Amino acid sequence: MSEHFRQYLHLYLEVLSLLISLLFLKDLKRNKAFIYFVPFLIITVAVECIAKLLTNTENPNEYRSVRYMIFNVFTTCEFIFYSILFLIYLSNKTLRKIITILIPVYIISVAINIGYIQGTDKFHRYTFLLGAFLMVVYSCFFLYESILPDSINIKLSEHPFFWVAIGLLIFYLGSVIINALFEYLTSAALGKQGTEIYSYINNGLNVVLYGSFIISFILCRKNRKTSSSPSL
Repeated sequence: MSEHFRQYLHLYLEVLSLLISLLFLKDLKRNKAFIYFVPFLIITVAVECIAKLLTNTENPNEYRSVRYMIFNVFTTCEFIFYSILFLIYLSNKTLRKIITILIPVYIISVAINIGYIQGTDKFHRYTFLLGAFLMVVYSCFFLYESILPDSINIKLSEHPFFWVAIGLLIFYLGSVIINALFEYLTSAALGKQGTEIYSYINNGLNVVLYGSFIISFILCRKNRKTSSSPSL
């Protein structure tokens, strides 16, 4: 894998996911909150492109704080977006109430972390790890609810949001691990090899995440075709 391809792989996957969501736009509209993936992916691609432009300037360190602030705001909004999706797709009132309470708690935690602990000139790694942990928990909430007898009306593998939950579970579980080890992987002891290991794992996680999104978008179309087919 070339250095250029490795650096831009996540962006290519984001663009591909966006294009497929636009291709199946009418089908996403028929599947609850899936239509909101379109503006979300547009913003995701825009943020990544801006970050790449700032990184590729003659003096990237000059915009380092700007890049961190952009990603701090975006990843916080990203966690809120996913949390709202789980609110929509979960039916258990207790689980929904837990998420409803944790959304403002998380926002306050990010504000405290950026304002008083890690600062505005660093990535909010502490609260990112907290958000990643919450995504893992919410994914488990959905999967637990999905296997209950009263909830099984179609195969889980045919449920579009099942793939979103699986993608988020694997992606953020992996993110918790590699970000917890970030300092070690990028330390002088491992040097360039540690950075490459981090990059390979991160790229693999992005393949899983955006691959799961693409599968869910395709299923939205497949389910529409199935539901519109005449009964025999």
